[in-house]
Amino acid sequence: MTDRPIPKEMRRLVVTSPGKSTSVADCTIEIQTVPTPVPRSGEVLVRVVAAPINPSDYGSWYNSKPESYPMPIGKEGSGIVVAAGAGLATRLRPVGTRVGFVCPDSKQGSYSEYVVANALTETFVMPDDVPVEDCAAFLVNPYTAVGILDTAGSEAKAFVQTAAASQLGRMVVRLADMRGVSVINVVRREEQREILEKAGAEHIVVTSGEEEAWKRELKAKIDELGATCAFDAVSGDMTGHLMDVLPAGGTVYLYGGLAGRAGNINPSDLIYRKKQLKSFYLTSWIQSGGSLQMIYRMMWAGKIVNSGLKSPDGWCCSQFQDTTMEKAHEDIVKLLGTSITGKKLRIRFDGV
Repeated sequence: MTDRPIPKEMRRLVVTSPGKSTSVADCTIEIQTVPTPVPRSGEVLVRVVAAPINPSDYGSWYNSKPESYPMPIGKEGSGIVVAAGAGLATRLRPVGTRVGFVCPDSKQGSYSEYVVANALTETFVMPDDVPVEDCAAFLVNPYTAVGILDTAGSEAKAFVQTAAASQLGRMVVRLADMRGVSVINVVRREEQREILEKAGAEHIVVTSGEEEAWKRELKAKIDELGATCAFDAVSGDMTGHLMDVLPAGGTVYLYGGLAGRAGNINPSDLIYRKKQLKSFYLTSWIQSGGSLQMIYRMMWAGKIVNSGLKSPDGWCCSQFQDTTMEKAHEDIVKLLGTSITGKKLRIRFDGV
């Protein structure tokens, strides 16, 4: 039995053109009507309730190869299982199960009224005490926060993070505090200091002043707290600044490119001081070590994430600004024109 009749057709958002390939505003995004997918063996059909718009989503909307268009969009979301294909795996996600899901296949996006997903590897049971729409952003930010803490290592006393006032940055602050790890938070503006202080952050460096002064302050905190690594979502010259202030043997993990290509790196840091520049990529962290290790890691991380999804005090609960399929493009352009450190944009498919 399903919660409502399954229609033969559904609506989804697709990018039909990247425009000038310079920004989200240039894209042409349309609502497309297509046949509702039918789950195959090992798959379930999920009626989507909500899906978030993440910064990691929209870079590809205007920066992909021509053959990628029309492009279904959206990487994660939450909803209710309404049908299942054959196979033992689908018994783990019976009809009515509340799930978070991912869409790794480029042929399907989460900004759809329905999606099919592998029952075992692409759906995740959500906690009963959290509204299913509030689980929409269960994966990218929360699992990245867990991955960052895991990558920093169990012996880490402290580490640095940039873009720290973002929702992800605040999740890292709260999770690190639970683990007894100090985080040195780097932000661009004084008002972002206030956002972080409300999240419980203690160590904050604002880079709006003189470069020499804030780097001196950052290095003093690194030395005081014993930080040996930094997680950089900004890139550009910031990567080189972080490399400069870390101790010999330190590592900068690059996982974003808000300021463009990484630069400003002193070769002596790499050659003589044995500092390293590495990448952090959520998918690689999840998959590292092979299938068995991946299953164990996702079960372990899932317990940590699910325990923190409940609003308003959960360590990884998100604050959302709701939109619709019709207004999603307009609203994300407006949001990018102001600040993306407040609420995350969430597309609702349940008529709210």
